[in-house]
Amino acid sequence: MAALDIQNVTKTFGSTSVLKDVCLEVRDGEFLTLVGASGCGKSTMLRVIAGFEAQDSGSIAIGDRIVDALRPKQRNVAMVFQSYALYPHMTVAQNMSMPLIMQRLRLIERLPLIGRLSPRRAAVMQSIREEVEAVARQLHIEPLLDRKPAQLSGGQRQRVALGRAMVRHPDVFLMDEPLSNLDAKLRVHMRTELTELHKRLGVTFIYVTHDQVEAMTMSDRVALMDEGRIVQLGTPSELYHDPADLRVARFIGSPGINVLPGRVDAAGIEVGTAMLPLRTDAPVAGMVQVGLRPETLTLEPVAGAPVLKARLQTVENLGAEVFLHCELDGDEAQFIVREPLDVYERARAAGRLAAVIDIGIDPTRALLFDLDGRRVAGGVAARAAAVPSRVASAE
Repeated sequence: MAALDIQNVTKTFGSTSVLKDVCLEVRDGEFLTLVGASGCGKSTMLRVIAGFEAQDSGSIAIGDRIVDALRPKQRNVAMVFQSYALYPHMTVAQNMSMPLIMQRLRLIERLPLIGRLSPRRAAVMQSIREEVEAVARQLHIEPLLDRKPAQLSGGQRQRVALGRAMVRHPDVFLMDEPLSNLDAKLRVHMRTELTELHKRLGVTFIYVTHDQVEAMTMSDRVALMDEGRIVQLGTPSELYHDPADLRVARFIGSPGINVLPGRVDAAGIEVGTAMLPLRTDAPVAGMVQVGLRPETLTLEPVAGAPVLKARLQTVENLGAEVFLHCELDGDEAQFIVREPLDVYERARAAGRLAAVIDIGIDPTRALLFDLDGRRVAGGVAARAAAVPSRVASAE
């Protein structure tokens, strides 16, 4: 196992700056995910760590070794690719054995005919077979060892790619969107398998994805990247509940955060027809952006809570919960309310889903941003302490 220390790494391709002074510390045995939109630099960062690309400046240490001048095979990292990168003419056992064969057999011992004359080759190959079978048992692919990749499903190929990495006993696993080629149901299953595998191995995992659900459900910590920089590093809960800026707030969460215009007043912040009893560092009479997660809004406002007047546009019934797509009354600003099905059914039975409906707000969980998307310091005013809050799980 090994920690990883990235200091001030930059990388350009021609005139395009892809990584901009990236600093990141990955703890020993941690599952850390690099997440962000396509083109943000996360895959390039992974390739720089692996040694496939050389950084223009900065330094990378794995454990207590500076690896900047080391070739990929000398860094003791294993990479799992999006495309699996399996040899189609080899069996599963041969694919998994290849890293160890290249590592342990001399060049002459790897030759098809002459190599068999080596007295040590048989013993080395037997040791490799035993290690491959042990890893195959861990991944539940023992019955597949004699098959070729074309005879495997996507999930089976993914396990083979993981097995090929595991047999090397690397200090760090690097995974570049390994689940993106799988169907939705299999992705959910493989997320659980990868999390359990990390717990069993206790090795440092660095995982790259553009899927925020993968990042939130699998990681110890998440580093959100944008335009070649790390915007925020923290636990999934920290990125969800305490985003550093609006880019993080918009990216993390499904459905996405509601962002409504707010006007700062001496009494608080006015959002549509609601007055949020919030204090803020923003100037009075200034404008802010108010971030409201869908679960902070409700069809059953508690007594004394701020209430938005809204028009109901569409309803998405997901079975256990309902997403209500709404529009501010007298405004075109749109937002989503996330409610349990029973709350929605009660509101409908009571006739509260008319042309204009009341939406309650939990002001204790509102997030404030300036017009440039920077987080604005603020909180619930003292007089709002008496307003009950409807606490709902966001994860």
